[in-house]
Amino acid sequence: MSFSLSYVAGIVDGEGCISFSSCRNVVFPRVFVTNTNTELLLVLKEQFGGDIKPLSLRKPGWKQGHYWRISWSPAVELLRKLDGHLFVKRQQAATVFAWDEARPGRGGKWDQDALDFLQQRMKWLNKKGPSSEPDPVDVVLSEMIGSSS
Repeated sequence: MSFSLSYVAGIVDGEGCISFSSCRNVVFPRVFVTNTNTELLLVLKEQFGGDIKPLSLRKPGWKQGHYWRISWSPAVELLRKLDGHLFVKRQQAATVFAWDEARPGRGGKWDQDALDFLQQRMKWLNKKGPSSEPDPVDVVLSEMIGSSS
């Protein structure tokens, strides 16, 4: 069994998270989908790779939840396939695409300002609740426009 890209995009939009993670000071993209239906997660794993892990039980009587996650280049490849189908998380995907374009490759050094900016933007996009802070992209653009006047 496999899912259409539109269906997978709906799952990621509704049940998923697109973010950056880090390990040993290396930052990389990751896509998570959390659900109590492990069959759904198994299809995603078979279709796109990644792994499935159990969530800790939150409250007595709740169903056991699991998450599927995919990281690094496979996460970028998944998001490229979903490009044009995502709605809620399209800006997070675009931030991952910017990360992919900016990454220096094996042994190379990141432009730390660029990496910090991408992480700041992703954090802003994934922030819960209303935000009084402007989009970091808007801040940079207004600074660029202001400095050219």
